[in-house]
Amino acid sequence: MIFINVKELFAFLPILGAMKEDEIRQLHNELEQLSKELYSQREKILQLQKRIAQLTNTEVQSVSKPVRAHTAQKFALENFIGLRLINFIGIIVLVIGLSIGVKYAIDKNLISEGMRISLAYVAGLILYVLSLRLKKQYTLFSALLFSGGMASLYFTTYAAYGYYNMFSFPLAFSIMIALTLYTVFEAIRYDRQEIALLGLVGAYGIPFLISKNADRADLFFLYISLINLGVLYLSIKKYWRTVAIIAQTITWILFIGWAATRHDPKFKFIAGSFMIFFFLAFLFAVLSYKLFRKQPLHINDVYQLLTNNIALYIAALFEFGFSEKASSSDLAVITVVVSAVVALQAIFFYQYWKEEIFSIRIASSLALTLFVMFIAFNWDGFTVTFLWLLTAVIVFAWGFRMRSVRARMAGIIVIGVTLGKLLALDSQTFTTVQKVIAYLVLGILLLIVSFFYQKFKQQLFSDKE
Repeated sequence: MIFINVKELFAFLPILGAMKEDEIRQLHNELEQLSKELYSQREKILQLQKRIAQLTNTEVQSVSKPVRAHTAQKFALENFIGLRLINFIGIIVLVIGLSIGVKYAIDKNLISEGMRISLAYVAGLILYVLSLRLKKQYTLFSALLFSGGMASLYFTTYAAYGYYNMFSFPLAFSIMIALTLYTVFEAIRYDRQEIALLGLVGAYGIPFLISKNADRADLFFLYISLINLGVLYLSIKKYWRTVAIIAQTITWILFIGWAATRHDPKFKFIAGSFMIFFFLAFLFAVLSYKLFRKQPLHINDVYQLLTNNIALYIAALFEFGFSEKASSSDLAVITVVVSAVVALQAIFFYQYWKEEIFSIRIASSLALTLFVMFIAFNWDGFTVTFLWLLTAVIVFAWGFRMRSVRARMAGIIVIGVTLGKLLALDSQTFTTVQKVIAYLVLGILLLIVSFFYQKFKQQLFSDKE
């Protein structure tokens, strides 16, 4: 029996050997195919690396050996520092150096006014020519040089008209319009945000670097408005949100800073007009993403809208509310007007873009907050307490009707603020009768709210909002 099994085994060996040869042959074929695919992929990687090297002016990295994780991180950090950060900082420092140099020459009277402007123009043109010569091989570096050149030409033109009266207004304005249009055109051609950030946004701070002159607020605001138009066009055209956010931040800082430190009553109408223009321009910049691209607003867009509204309120306070002749009624008017502006935005969103729930909540909350502040500015004592309670009732009732948790909570918060005011402040100033009325009304209101929660708890706590 054993002999038969051994004989069958020997008979099966050739078949087993043939199966092994077929498997080996199949594995060799798969290995050869994978080798070809690997070679093809390696060639594609090399082509991509060569293209990246052309765009960033770096050496082609070998792909024959795997790169360790920490090595890749080091290279990425060094790449960012060496190829972007140093260039970016370098061009900013260069432009600041040129600005300080011009200012030093002005303060020391080292050279004539015409020579100062000429040398500043030459510096800007040198940067521009270098950017053209290096554009094909060093695109990013060329874009940064171009940005620095445009910023230099901006502040030179501004200085030539604003401080030396070397140019007429039509000529200076025409030159700055041409520079803005050309910078926008090149930013689109390069497809680089760096040009918008340095060439346009970077030009905002130039007037502060070259002179202490504060007599031409009209020119200063016109200068900022002109640059803003270019920035906003690029942010909408190229969908560069970062450019619009930075432009909005710098613009409001400059305007509020001017209103707080260099305010002049003779510029009240001009400053107010530009303040409204800045607000509407940045409001349109954010809403354009929704209007033209039919895309939902990003959370950063909502915060940008909130910041724009708050900046408008602060700017209006400095411009119209904190002057020597201003009174609490002026503060009240400013507050209620801005509250109405914000409320209109919330209504617009609710009517046309109900899906923008977060935007509606933010705008409604800000409008309510400003309205509560308006009451405090316009009245005092018992009237404020009564109106705050009335506002809380209206807001809570609205939240109950619309099944809005946040509206009801906003009403409760106003009640809480009113209670805090009653305990901390009103108890020391109210008459006995006023205290009795205030405490009775507030107590009854709290009990009514509690009763509503008890009676309609199923409906209320099933709200989806």
